Amino acid sequence: MVIKILIGFIVLVAVLVIYVFVAAPKNLPISRSILIEAPAQVIFPYVNNPKRMQEWNPFTEGDPTLKMTYSGPEEGLGAASAWEGNSNTGEGQATIVEVEPNQRVSVRLDFKRPFEVTNFGEYRLETKGSTTQVTWTIVESATVPRLISCFVNLDKIVGGYFEKGLAKLKSIVESKK
Repeated sequence: MVIKILIGFIVLVAVLVIYVFVAAPKNLPISRSILIEAPAQVIFPYVNNPKRMQEWNPFTEGDPTLKMTYSGPEEGLGAASAWEGNSNTGEGQATIVEVEPNQRVSVRLDFKRPFEVTNFGEYRLETKGSTTQVTWTIVESATVPRLISCFVNLDKIVGGYFEKGLAKLKSIVESKK
């Protein structure tokens, strides 16, 4: 009986792995947007500077063990932040890899813990009259997140953090008017 259960488990794992490598989407984009009552040039420093990003980053909130370090230039291409925290926060580094002033910032995210994976994120700013639409996107492309997405709705979980962070960014920017 134990052997049958073990064989069943191995078959289930094999089917999931095959699904992830063959049938599952290779990229899982997660994206959220918000309208902020401010011009793009006022918002841009909050997405182009790792220290300013930390003012509204929802992923590291509430972690008393969090240690942040910064390297490279203060802002723009090559500016980086690294974090190490509890099991929820994990460990990794975010590095700005592309910048279009007042329009777009692309970030490479190298996670080390709870598992190693590299993803790419983007902050896009689009002027809409007297407001700016800020869109935060990440593309999950590694095997582990794709496997996890078979069991949980990553868009809902990660998207919820994005919504929280964007709301905080909106509050910070609009309160400085």
